Amino acid sequence: MRLLVLFFLAAISLHAQAPFHTEAGEIKDASNRIFSMKAVNWWGANGSQYPYSKDHKGSDTHAMPFGIQVQKIETIATAIKASGFNTVRLPFSNQMLHDNTKAMADWVGPNTGLIGKTPLEVMDSVVEVLSSEGIYVMLNNHSTTTHWCCNYDMNGLWFGKNKHWSQTPKQWIGDWKLLAQRYKDNPFVMAADLRNEVRPQRGRIIPLPQNPNWGRKNKKDWHKAATKAGNEIHSVNPNLLIVVEGINAQTRFFTKLKFPHLLPVIKRPVVLKQPNKLVYEVHNYSFSWSRANLARPKKHIRYENLDSLSRMQHYEKYWGFVVNKDFKNVAPVILGEFGCSGTSNNVEPWLRDLTDFIQKKKIGFCWWTLEESLLDNGSYGIMNSTMDRVNADEDWRWKYLGTLLKAK
Repeated sequence: MRLLVLFFLAAISLHAQAPFHTEAGEIKDASNRIFSMKAVNWWGANGSQYPYSKDHKGSDTHAMPFGIQVQKIETIATAIKASGFNTVRLPFSNQMLHDNTKAMADWVGPNTGLIGKTPLEVMDSVVEVLSSEGIYVMLNNHSTTTHWCCNYDMNGLWFGKNKHWSQTPKQWIGDWKLLAQRYKDNPFVMAADLRNEVRPQRGRIIPLPQNPNWGRKNKKDWHKAATKAGNEIHSVNPNLLIVVEGINAQTRFFTKLKFPHLLPVIKRPVVLKQPNKLVYEVHNYSFSWSRANLARPKKHIRYENLDSLSRMQHYEKYWGFVVNKDFKNVAPVILGEFGCSGTSNNVEPWLRDLTDFIQKKKIGFCWWTLEESLLDNGSYGIMNSTMDRVNADEDWRWKYLGTLLKAK
């Protein structure tokens, strides 16, 4: 009853009201008003354990959203809303959904009511608190195993065998249906972001790349898998937006890499049984490659190395075109991840251009991340060490992120 009352109070205070749908490249609410997604990623439930990322800072989140070990969930949610965000992209791993480990006191800090709960039950509590604040939630299947993302590892595809957590395509869809059912009565759970950064997956025995494709109608066909998953999710909860990332990377001749992103949508769009629920997604960082050859690393070109005109042309060529009204397969696009640290002001031209492009195209966005490592100036996070205030307004990034949050 308490949750229902909170939903009602939050709903009448929000400009946007669920459920959402899409129309002509825009996300719209139940009253047909344009919804501008202004989101932050709340990393942690996807995990940060080894072995894939030896260079990661090593914070073990115990498959729970980062920060709850030092601050109450309610306080964090209030800070998120106060800074201007209206949505949280909430990453999780498939392994986490089935993890029966019980939370210990030092894992959840002041959130003593979470002691003894499983990671999924902790995520339930986070979703409930965000909802009570009127913050929408986009669930994101970040990885199969509970590990840091995203390198040449065993999480590139949505299925596969490995010693940590193996799954079939059917099990992957089953996990999505589980979540669709679990949050069916919560109108603030607005979207299912099907899979994070689809890319070549490292083989378990022989470490050769298993490439995703778009339209070959085989097991590694991401277009086919995403379409099926979206329709299966809608069979349980027809209100959810279905968010489909493009192909983040593919290998060619073992060493060459290409980065299709949303180019395949030109010839083969995703078509759901409910076509007005489809949203596409891309990611971009200053270190993202625009060209790469693993045999010739000195020839790599990153987005931070491009001049301003070239960056803008790349954004338009690989994903910006999808929201154009004259594109025959027009659909909304969101920038699911972008970010940098407050000490990396050498990437300011990249952030300036990217945020300019977002505003020009009226594209929704999700900053990476809320916080990833306390007391670390090199973190991409935007909160203070006590997780009770967004303090990115104290560094140069706020000139751009703050502008996005203030835009109508």
